[in-house]
Amino acid sequence: MNKSFRIAAASFSFWAMTSTAWAELPQAETLLANLGLSASEIAEVKAGHIITRSVTAAHERDLATSFAFFAPITPAAFVQQLRTGLLTNLDTNTISHGTISAAGSVDDFKALALTPDGAKRASRYVSADADLNLSAEEQAAFGKLTATAPVADVEARLRSVLLARFQAYHAKGLAGIAPYARKGGSVRSAGDDLRVALASLENLKKYAPTAFAAMAGYPNAQPAGTEDRFSWVQLMAHGAPTIVLTQGLVVPDGDGFLAMQRQYYVSEGFNAEQAVAAILPAQGGTIVIYSNHTSTDQVSGFGGSAKRSIGSKLMSSELQGIFMKVQKAKP
Repeated sequence: MNKSFRIAAASFSFWAMTSTAWAELPQAETLLANLGLSASEIAEVKAGHIITRSVTAAHERDLATSFAFFAPITPAAFVQQLRTGLLTNLDTNTISHGTISAAGSVDDFKALALTPDGAKRASRYVSADADLNLSAEEQAAFGKLTATAPVADVEARLRSVLLARFQAYHAKGLAGIAPYARKGGSVRSAGDDLRVALASLENLKKYAPTAFAAMAGYPNAQPAGTEDRFSWVQLMAHGAPTIVLTQGLVVPDGDGFLAMQRQYYVSEGFNAEQAVAAILPAQGGTIVIYSNHTSTDQVSGFGGSAKRSIGSKLMSSELQGIFMKVQKAKP
């Protein structure tokens, strides 16, 4: 199994929900074939294995990976187990973290501090270090602070910037993500990269059209039973403290679910990331298809494929953990 999915920890809020049963559940082989798996991949899944799939990049900055498996339990039971693990686990590299309330407030970020190396990191923000992911407006806001500004003042400005990013995304979805300013006056739109990555999963529409439309149209058209959770986390990634804003979204669709973990802001190292799990009913149990797309400017050049920034380790590991538990429980 490919273990290169490294990620910021973020929590999903899952509930076991009643739903309208499908009139006729598809055979697992039929569902997997319709989702694009080859005959050999389907055979591996039927044999009780997790299969890691080769995924075409959605754009030139995309690092993509996917896996699939079958679990002989219902989607609702699978989701309940996933919920339990994700609510209690945190990445071992976590420095600090917090939940963001529905309206959002600066108090939601009160546990965020520029530690370790506070003075050095504060200086980077004030000087608008080119390696930091900041919009032109955010760079200007930090630039109003003097070079000798106390670390506490820089932290206060950073909390306000993060709150503004959350509120813009919460109100407008992908359209609310301010582009990162790059050298020479160019910009990088994490929102566009996330949109293209989600569009590459359109084959899920056949089995979860309502849920897929809800994800693509967030925050509009959210169906009954949708659960939404926002959080922030600061963790060590590649030896550097990294701040991530994360959304966890779970959308029921009939007897199935789509779950998404979207890192819509990352302070440095890469641009954004999106992990989607389709948890779909089939005869005898559940088909799980996991797909991860990470947008990074470092994808080109020698060793580019190995430059996977923080990827979605938490969701990936929890999915695999449930699979292993179910396999051990089989008679």
